[in-house]
Amino acid sequence: MARWLGAVRHGRPGLAAAGGAYVCASVKEEFGIALLEALSAGLVVVAPATGGPATYVEQGETGFLVDTADRTALAAASADALDLAGGPLRERAAAQGRAMVAERYTVQAMARALAGVYAHATADQERPLRSGLVLGAS
Repeated sequence: MARWLGAVRHGRPGLAAAGGAYVCASVKEEFGIALLEALSAGLVVVAPATGGPATYVEQGETGFLVDTADRTALAAASADALDLAGGPLRERAAAQGRAMVAERYTVQAMARALAGVYAHATADQERPLRSGLVLGAS
């Protein structure tokens, strides 16, 4: 069964508490914040196979990547998502999605990753930077 919720105010995760699937029928998502919110809520997702979701949706585990321009493929992926969300692997799929978002996409996780990038970028400095100088140049 599908329910159209229409516009939902931010901060209402209880709407997804019953479980199920979230289908993003966009042709492409550069990042897909709504998909991450759905995964965080324990939903199985259907997402475009192009763009950002391909880097975090685990095919057949937390969701399904599909060519959303292909209506038949989108319908099949949606049915697969509902089967996963309503089947015996539902809790595992929900836990995997929640864990991935918590490990990689919370503000704290992203800040740690960015701090690591800065630490790596500045670790090999032989001398302080001055205007007009390039690191490693003689």
